[in-house]
Formats: sequence, structure tokens, C-alpha cells
Amino acid sequence: MRRLLLSVWMATAILSAGLVRGEAFKDGETVCFLGDSITNRGRFQNIVYNYYLTRFPGWTLRFVNAGRSGDSAGGALGRLEEDVVAAKPTSVAVMFGMNDVGRGSYVANPTESQKAAQLRSLEGYGANMEKLVGRIRAEAGEPKLIFITPSPFDQTAVNDRNNNQPGCNDGLGRCAAIVRDLAAKNKGTVVDFHGPMTTFNLDGQKADPRYTIVGPDRVHPDDPGMLMMAWLFLKTQGVSPVVSKVTVDAAAARAAECVNAEVTAVAKKGGGVTFTVLEKALPLPVEPGAKPVLARLPIEKDLNQELLAVAGLANGTYEVRVDGAAAGRHSAAELAQGINLAFNEATPQCKQAQGVAKLNEQRRDAEVQARSLLNTRRWMQSHYKINVEDPAAVQAHYDSFKDKTEYSAAMALNYIKRWPQYSDFLKKAAQYEQAMLASRTPVPHVYTVEPASLTK
Repeated sequence: MRRLLLSVWMATAILSAGLVRGEAFKDGETVCFLGDSITNRGRFQNIVYNYYLTRFPGWTLRFVNAGRSGDSAGGALGRLEEDVVAAKPTSVAVMFGMNDVGRGSYVANPTESQKAAQLRSLEGYGANMEKLVGRIRAEAGEPKLIFITPSPFDQTAVNDRNNNQPGCNDGLGRCAAIVRDLAAKNKGTVVDFHGPMTTFNLDGQKADPRYTIVGPDRVHPDDPGMLMMAWLFLKTQGVSPVVSKVTVDAAAARAAECVNAEVTAVAKKGGGVTFTVLEKALPLPVEPGAKPVLARLPIEKDLNQELLAVAGLANGTYEVRVDGAAAGRHSAAELAQGINLAFNEATPQCKQAQGVAKLNEQRRDAEVQARSLLNTRRWMQSHYKINVEDPAAVQAHYDSFKDKTEYSAAMALNYIKRWPQYSDFLKKAAQYEQAMLASRTPVPHVYTVEPASLTK
């Protein structure tokens, strides 16, 4: 009941936020995700990518990470040509706000000066977003535009870090309103993270004041938060939840229904039935750290339905085996109604999908390391005017920081140590991608449904 109530609540939250349903990506698309560190980490779009990789194993889609840690809508103007236009995207997803809102101006009792600074930040955000979108349309050949509202700054969770900035999330809510207005003016799709995620946090905090799907820094969503973001993104696109749907009539030894799958070699066996299934997709894999959110959101229902039904069985309990491996015990009534195998980690399909996700994560990690080095290089050039081709100049830049734990100092040190590996990271990302694409082709599996009394 709680899952049902939360499903209804979430649907209401999304609709009330004015979210406009978009359309799913198509085979051959190049999708560019432009944003700050939340985008640069690549985690929520990697889950979106996993959906397309496993649901459409014959497709070729290219996801481009154009995120940059610490960046803003204004900052993105300086790298738009290299990071977005050069990729020749068919779709561009834009998500800024966390570094535009002026978080430092938000305190428990803001002065008039701080209130004015908040307003200036919002005005600057609106103006820069408008410039950014105008340039994307003009220079990138009118790609489809996906406007993503900022994920929340969790100003309501209780923690012991003394890192709250009260009112900041309200400022991000005003950024979200600016995003929706821009989407309407530019005929773009709106994916709303801010409204549903804020409401979701508040609901969780009723039971546990420390609950959050945003990390302890109150800024960067954790694994469950990233899964929720991917779900919101895919729901906005109106994607299908169906991996496959197979119904077998055990009494008649025939396939009664096949959706996105082929069923062959149906035969009665020992009071049960055996058959071979070749699905045309794999289930959506989910990282273990993200799974807690599955209990509160209808992600399984909305995105991951790998359905198996077996009718015509005598009353009793039956064991389901896939390629000889036990995949669960169910009553005849449960099997007649249908079971969902999508999150059943005992099945070879689930294991294959997890392998695809592992390779995609390795690809993401290599890509993010390369982007971090490239972004540090650009920042030293543009902000500090460092000759990055001169190792001595870069070393002197690092040495100039009294506090070596400062972010820019840490990035400079990372650059000194790892820039020679930049090409290697790109090569690794490409290798992982090729292995990932090759690993996602579904293969036939033999199912056996037999009375549990016949199994050990």
C-alpha cells in the first residue's frame, strides 16, 4: 500500500511541477549532457545509458559527457564550441543552477546585502541560460533541447557537518521556474528533478530527520538519488517498461504470448514444462548502492518488467530454473498470474545486464578522469593564465598555494601527476565502450518449471 500511495504521490508531484513529457531517444542519436559537477560525474546519465544499452541492444547511441565541476551557465559559454557544438548532437540536455544560485549568500538571517546578492545571482542565471540556449540552437544546428531543473540542495536534512545554507533550495526552486520558462519559449522538454526530489526528501525526513537522497555535502546526490534522477528522466521520455513478456500454456505445451521475445521448444516435463526463450532485450541493471530507493519508488513497474507467466499447471509449488540454475519457487497461482524476473540476480539475463553495466561504469570512470584533467587544464589557462605546455609553470602554480588541500591546488597536483595519462584514459574509455556494446546481445535460455517435490 505504501508503494502505491508513493506512486500516486510522486505522479502528483511531477504533474504539479509542470513537467512536460518528451520523447525517447532514437537509434543513431548523439546526446550531449551539459552541466556542472553533478553532470560531470556521469552517474545519472549512465543509468539512462544502461537503459538504452540493455533495452535496445541493436542500437547505436552516443552519450557525450559535457559536464564540468564547479561550472555555471555563464562558464559554459566559454567551452560550448569544444564540448557541445563539435560533438554534433541531435539532443542536448542542459542542467545548471547549483553553482549559479550564489550559495554563499544564503544564511539563516540574510542581510539586505545578501538578499540583493541572491537576486543578482538569479538574474545572472536567467540571462546566461538564455544566452547559452540561444547559442546552442544557433551553433549546434537546432538540436532537440532537454531542460533539466537543478537537483535540490538539501537544506532540511539533519547532519553533523555544519554545512547548511538555509534558503538555498528555495533559490534553486526559482532557478527551476526560470528553466521551465526557457523550455516553453524554446519548445523544449522539461525534466524536473528539483520538485519531486525535494518532496521525496521531505517525505523521508518525516520518519528520519537525517534521511536524504543527496549526499552529506547537501549538493551531490548519492546513488539512490542518481537512480531517482534517471527514473525521472526516463519517465519524462515516456519509455516502455517492458523488457519482455512471455506466457506459456503448460497443459497445451505451447507459447500463448510473446512480447519482445521468441519462444521455442515448448514441451511437457515431469508435471511441469520446459521451453527456450530468446529475449530481444536485457533487464535494466541497478547498482547495489541505489537499491534502497526501489522500496519507495515504482521504478520496477515503470522501467523494468521482464514478465514470465506459466498457465495450466496443477496446484502446488514449482521451481523455476533458467539454464539449470534455480531462479525461485512459486505457487501455480503466482506463475499463472506472472512473475517479474528483471531484478532476479540468479538469472543469466540479470547477470549479463550487470556485466554490461560494469563495463559502462568502467567506461564512465575513465571518461570522467580524462574530463577532469582537461577541465583543470582549461581552468589553469583561462583563470590563472598558466602556460600549461610548460611543466615548470604548472609546478610553480601548484607551489604558489599555501593551502595544498584547496580545491584548485588539489586539481593542479592531480594534473601534474596524471596529465601524461590523458590519452590513455580516452583509449581505455573507447575500449570499455566496445566491450560493453559487444556484451549486450541477448542469447537463448532454457527454462524449466517443475514441481518443487522433484528438486533437491
